Amino acid sequence: MSAPPQAGHASIRPPTAVPPIGLPPLVMGHSSEEIEGMGSPLSQRPYMDRLLAMKCQVKTYAWGKTGSDSLVAELAAEGLDELEVQERTPYAELWMGTHPSGPSMIMLTSPWKMVTPLSEWIKLNPYLRGPRPRGSSGDVEAKITRTKSMLKLDASSLPFLFKILSVRTALSIQAHPDKILAARLHRESPDHYKDDNHKPEMAVAITPFEALCSFQPAYSILCNCRATPELVTVIGEKVVSDLDDAIEHRAVDDNAVKLALKGLFGNLMSAPAPLVAQQLTALIRRIESTNEILRAPVDVLAMRLYAQYEGDVGVFCVYLLNYLVLKPGEALYLGANEPHAYISGDCAEIMATSDNVVRAGLTPKWKDVSTLINMLTYVDGSPHIVKPTQPDGEAHIWRYSPPVDEFALDRVQMREGDQATLTSLKGLAILIVVKGSVLVEQIAGQRGDATPDSNLQSYLTAGAIHLVCPNTALRITVQHDDALVFRATARESS
Repeated sequence: MSAPPQAGHASIRPPTAVPPIGLPPLVMGHSSEEIEGMGSPLSQRPYMDRLLAMKCQVKTYAWGKTGSDSLVAELAAEGLDELEVQERTPYAELWMGTHPSGPSMIMLTSPWKMVTPLSEWIKLNPYLRGPRPRGSSGDVEAKITRTKSMLKLDASSLPFLFKILSVRTALSIQAHPDKILAARLHRESPDHYKDDNHKPEMAVAITPFEALCSFQPAYSILCNCRATPELVTVIGEKVVSDLDDAIEHRAVDDNAVKLALKGLFGNLMSAPAPLVAQQLTALIRRIESTNEILRAPVDVLAMRLYAQYEGDVGVFCVYLLNYLVLKPGEALYLGANEPHAYISGDCAEIMATSDNVVRAGLTPKWKDVSTLINMLTYVDGSPHIVKPTQPDGEAHIWRYSPPVDEFALDRVQMREGDQATLTSLKGLAILIVVKGSVLVEQIAGQRGDATPDSNLQSYLTAGAIHLVCPNTALRITVQHDDALVFRATARESS
């Protein structure tokens, strides 16, 4: 076996056929029936390459890790020949998908080199998109309020948007709207809300990953208020008393707790900026005057965020939202209208195809405070941790299936010499190598139990990103070092 190439992605054998990109099928060297065969099992069309290299966009948001410290920069530099990493530049997100705010391209090599938007490729090859997820944006309630332009855009889009994040400083206190609210926000303020889709999302930790998410149990919030007089000065004693009363009578009126939390959170986020800044200064001075051994962990977290966003009301949110640190491989799901903020670390994040974010703190960006206050569920309790499952006989594959139809995620983690097989899917998928060097073989059968075609092998290194056509099983063998690979897809019905 020859040594793997040094580039971020390389195929031993160029694709023998590609779907038509605005050209007659016969000009591309294959009939329409042959091209449509890419959507059939590999055993029926054994010599067609089902992996198409992708070129994806990098977002340089201020909160991203800078230069070579960023995993996003590391991956992008391997996959994009034209990218030269600048040490002072924050490389925050790597986008993989069809959203207009960061559309991916696919790179074709046969019969000539060609780069085309992934959305255009899907538009011309709709049969390769796969079945539409049941909960995608084509459902009845969303159709009532959707514009024709959004419906047209959805027809050539993947149902999911896949990202790699490298977080240096905290992201904004934010939430993502449900479909009904998203349609209204897009209609009323398209400059701020770029699409009309909901945005449930899931983050899978690649390194230890810190986040604030959803409201703490109500009694915990009450205890924090009693221990933090500066917070009470901002929100007022009345809302604290209301929360106390609601907790006491929760057994007979659970909704009262939600109303009390809304009153408390609303008072905080809409408080006058000078008052917030004054009380944050008092809070930090009090914490700093306390012996380090005696400082509460939540106070230490408040100090960290204050150093990043001095005077920002979002600092007080550490006393209201759950704080957790995900270990590598652990996953957090965030449904619509749930408050959250990522704090630090690297993760793979997958979501419905949307870029709608309602912000209200820990950010210099535009804020929509009243919308955030009114949209939240105000459900209190533990965060939604997604427990992965493992396919039978696959010790190195973990599948994350959150309670939405638009997306699911496979994580493949192995040591040198290990092997794993990703079963075929009915729709398109995106494969990224995050770490290591792997041999990927396209093989026949649903579980890849047949002999692979040696002409359809690819050596892939970190940074390689590929679109995977439907009905394509992949056998992955680690070549060098430990390897980490993700495959993003729509959730398939059982």
